[in-house]
Amino acid sequence: MIRHLFAIAWNLCGLFLMPFVLGFVAALFFEVSEVGDTLPFLLLVSALVITPSFLALLVGVTWKSARELRLLRQSGRYTAQAALGTIARHVSIVTPRGWAVLITGGFFIIFALGMKWADLSLVATLALAVFYGVVSASAFLSAFIVSNFEAQLKSRASVERQMSPAVVLAGDPAEERFIFRRVPVPPFYFLLVEDELPDRLATVSRYAVGAGARRAELLVGGRLRRSPRGVYRLGPAHIYYQDALGFTQVSVASLATTELKVLPRFRHLVIVEPPRSRMDKPDVLTRPHRFPTEDHFRFRDYMTGDDTRRIHWKLSVKTGRLQLRTPETREISTKNVLLVLDAYLPAGRMLADGVGVEEVLDKLVETWISLAKELVERGDRVTLACVARDKQGTPTVEVMQAGKGGHVRWQDLGARVLWQGTHDIEKLLEEAGESHHAVVVSSRFQAPPPQPFKGETLTWVYLPPEKALGEKEPTLLQALAGTPVRAFLWLFRLPFPVGSDENAFFAQLRIFQQQAMRLGARQRLRAIATRDGRRIFAQLVARGDVVYRLDTGIGTHRLVGVSAGTGKSSKKSAA
Repeated sequence: MIRHLFAIAWNLCGLFLMPFVLGFVAALFFEVSEVGDTLPFLLLVSALVITPSFLALLVGVTWKSARELRLLRQSGRYTAQAALGTIARHVSIVTPRGWAVLITGGFFIIFALGMKWADLSLVATLALAVFYGVVSASAFLSAFIVSNFEAQLKSRASVERQMSPAVVLAGDPAEERFIFRRVPVPPFYFLLVEDELPDRLATVSRYAVGAGARRAELLVGGRLRRSPRGVYRLGPAHIYYQDALGFTQVSVASLATTELKVLPRFRHLVIVEPPRSRMDKPDVLTRPHRFPTEDHFRFRDYMTGDDTRRIHWKLSVKTGRLQLRTPETREISTKNVLLVLDAYLPAGRMLADGVGVEEVLDKLVETWISLAKELVERGDRVTLACVARDKQGTPTVEVMQAGKGGHVRWQDLGARVLWQGTHDIEKLLEEAGESHHAVVVSSRFQAPPPQPFKGETLTWVYLPPEKALGEKEPTLLQALAGTPVRAFLWLFRLPFPVGSDENAFFAQLRIFQQQAMRLGARQRLRAIATRDGRRIFAQLVARGDVVYRLDTGIGTHRLVGVSAGTGKSSKKSAA
């Protein structure tokens, strides 16, 4: 509340009293007799320029705030803090660039008084006159253009936002588009659209259109720099007017929402070394070898793709066509497999730091759906279980039968998976029956719950968190610049193109703080993974379950067998 009061007082009083206060203070310390002849003229010019700007801003703020406060009362959301926030938002129309011009003009006024340079003070006053003239025009427009903009949107104008395409595979290009239809844009002003996209997309959504937007349909857009797995709800975008000089901006609406869904890719899985076991039966993930049997066979014509080891050569010679032996009994029994994706992080700092390891979850999801595809093609009955976002964005336990031809449904479910601290895997393993084999794909940062498993066997596909985090974090300067070469060039040039608002001191300070917080969270997460990773991996092996270590690659993920387990479920072992 204090922050809102300060913003209101500064923009209403400080904005218009600053030149007079600076001139008065300078007159106390400097000899101003040589500029005294021009003082009446300067005061007259200042009064004629600053007073209308102050009145225009006061009228505009009163008009817009009264409309919004009336809506807050009707909706029952009116509070003192909400009212002050509304007034502070409408009164803050000067941009950082505008404040820089005002402060620079005030500095030159003090400099002119100190140097007894009347001509320089006149030039500084004229520069401030231009600034206050722009403020006056924007304040006047803000009183009426917002209602005009809303009326146009209800009648014939529109601002539409879309993704092309709206559903893509991870890594594929995607483009964001804004379509403006007959949107009113005053002369010498631009309509700007800005939205803070999720960090994972590594893209800034910022577009500007001129007067052409009010005549016909206008399309602007840009390609996303990255498209990692996930569901991204974008918007509402911040829409505002800005004058051609960039001194002021008038917020008019927050609208234009859209959604982008990035599906995970299927990866090739290779079992490098199945775990050694004394049991006759292999574990559920090991691909069994096919050996000749003594079963009764039927015969049919050979077709492309059939196993050539089943060709009956003697019968083929007699018939003149390749004949294939088909066993009347199946060599491989069908298994009931519950495939669980473990994306649990405890609430608190761990879950907050987990935001920086979305790439780890991407690898787990790819392995999860690829295992489902592998097992379904073998003929097993597979059930997928995970915690994913529902339509309202709430983490919810979801269970899906993985049938043939349902690959897109698996990918859609994988796109909605998220790190969460609500449901641990014990909730997911409850979906397993007495005859189920459970497979858990995990990269846990803490030990699993000790509850027994009621199914047949439990298999872990474990991605060590220390390896999952990849290379060591870069330095803060490298994180800001992107590469060491660009970090070195930052010492000699601005980080962003000339004229960008991001080159301003406070904008750079904000970016600096964000990157420092991100690197700090990542370093804390790596420290936990290094400290607890090996201990957790040893606990998984000691449980008596089958354990595979997951080694991720660019196109192929490898499963390395570590432990074949005891051949009994945790429940039977406990008994």
